[in-house]
Amino acid sequence: MKRKNSILLSIAIIIIFVIGIYAFYPHSLADVVSSEESLYVLRHFHDVEDGEPILEYKEYEFQKGSEEVEQIREILGRYTYHRGLRILSWENDLGISEEGFFLQILSGSNAFSSGGTGKVMLNSRIYRMDYWGRSDNKAFLEEINDVLD
Repeated sequence: MKRKNSILLSIAIIIIFVIGIYAFYPHSLADVVSSEESLYVLRHFHDVEDGEPILEYKEYEFQKGSEEVEQIREILGRYTYHRGLRILSWENDLGISEEGFFLQILSGSNAFSSGGTGKVMLNSRIYRMDYWGRSDNKAFLEEINDVLD
């Protein structure tokens, strides 16, 4: 009986370990932007003035191989995302951005969205950005904005 319990406990520990590796293994954001495709960036601005919402957006299109595409790929390469414990839920809400804007990057078949909450959406799935979440996500957004301005 003790042997059976120890085997079951060992299997449970292995399963938890494998799920932990799967959930927290970092993936590079550099793979989001294809070097073979054009890049589209949408920057949504939002604010409230006199109780009325203000919504504006700017669209950017960059051809493959352009300087901006390479800069954005380089920035993305410095950041990672991981699944986190969200693999156990189907939640797909990025939350409300306090940054005043929201960023979408479209390249090939990939769609990436971020609003500075520490969560990112990649192809309709929510992930965590890096391991420090909001601070890394804010720095990422600032770097992308520098390229766009």
